[in-house]
Amino acid sequence: MKTIVIGINHAGTSFIRTLLAQNKEAEVIAIDRNDNISFLGCGIALTVGGVVKDTNDLFYSNIKELTKMGAEVYMNTEVTSVDKKNKIVKVVDLKTGEKREYKYDKLVYAGGSWPIDLKAKNGNLENVEICKLYQHALRLIDKANNKNIKTVTIIGGGYIGLELVEAFHKKGKIVNLIDLAPVPLSNYCDKEISKYIKEALENAGINLYMNQQVVEYIGDKKVEAVKTNKLTIKTDLVIECVGFLPNTSIMKGLKKTKNGALIVNEFCQTSDKNIYAIGDSCAMYDAASKKYRNIALATNAVKSGIVAASNINGNKKVKIESIVGTNALCVFGLNFASTGLTEENAKKFGIDVASSTFFDNDRPEWMNEYGLVGVKIVFDKKTLRLVGAQIISFKEYNHTEWIMALALAIQKGMSILELAFMDVYFLPHYNKPFNFLLGSIMNAIGLNYVKGIKK
Repeated sequence: MKTIVIGINHAGTSFIRTLLAQNKEAEVIAIDRNDNISFLGCGIALTVGGVVKDTNDLFYSNIKELTKMGAEVYMNTEVTSVDKKNKIVKVVDLKTGEKREYKYDKLVYAGGSWPIDLKAKNGNLENVEICKLYQHALRLIDKANNKNIKTVTIIGGGYIGLELVEAFHKKGKIVNLIDLAPVPLSNYCDKEISKYIKEALENAGINLYMNQQVVEYIGDKKVEAVKTNKLTIKTDLVIECVGFLPNTSIMKGLKKTKNGALIVNEFCQTSDKNIYAIGDSCAMYDAASKKYRNIALATNAVKSGIVAASNINGNKKVKIESIVGTNALCVFGLNFASTGLTEENAKKFGIDVASSTFFDNDRPEWMNEYGLVGVKIVFDKKTLRLVGAQIISFKEYNHTEWIMALALAIQKGMSILELAFMDVYFLPHYNKPFNFLLGSIMNAIGLNYVKGIKK
């Protein structure tokens, strides 16, 4: 059986390594228009900020490894069409112009995503950058070390945007942040938590321009300013970080979400059972909203590659029944994690929710050393089903690991009452008898004699 893989970054690499590790006789043809694979984009900001010294450390696989395992790999090669009826993939070699075609038994689409185009006027000026690939990382590192670039403007206050804000701040740049939303991380946390993120950015001297839309870049050859719907902001460098869209235009005639992601079942099969979609290009079942959603995370990409490969190899026990979009961020002394839906997003999905926000120290105060932790839980008013959670802690007191228990609770459809009786430990070195999570649940159900700390 011949399997063709389109795209060889996190999802594609995971698929190929799993398929061939399970079945050394499998026939795999892998195609990618890039010239490198497996680059950890999450390390771009860390490299810009000087934490990662060598960008080569951000690759965890390579073409040689995949070839040695038995894959036939074609880089710098673009897929021009997919003929589902005859099971044919047509490609062109981007270096030579040679056109070829390959027949498949199974097709795995791992085409990933691409940064959203702001469609701002003069977007082709020099020093207007995006952040996705290894090539982008090299350009951003170069700009960070350029003494002539004194002011940097980041557009988009999501995870990537905030990581780059901190990275360029560490390089001594004046940093502006522009976002359509009223606060940073608005897709991941509600106002009770986001105010601490906003405060940390302001205390660090970051210039925040919230509730503003970019309409134009001003400059001759290089960008000199960004014009929003409210004002004009001088800058030497612009980095667009407003999000990503699935790169699926070539995959026609398959069921997709509104944003173009390919809808897949628990085995990552599309509406054509001979075609699998993995990684950023697919939409899996979200246990929080009970909808199929495109949640672009490297963790989802790797898992989906393992599932698709296992299924093709005949293992039906390996599957992804749901995702919930668990993620985390560490910037400006803040440790933040979220899973599922925010209160605002839950309402957009038509879920009638309530919430509970609880702040407390992580250990008994008589332990002398302790740190503040904040938890917000979001739950269905009628069923008490947990649909979302956010955790924030500060400096060396990191408690983001609790988000994994909350993610599992959402995936399993647990109520906050079931969660309240989770078998947790108490040891003064690590915890309180009623810790921050139990405190948030008890307050949610009216047992508010655990007071916590008013914030």
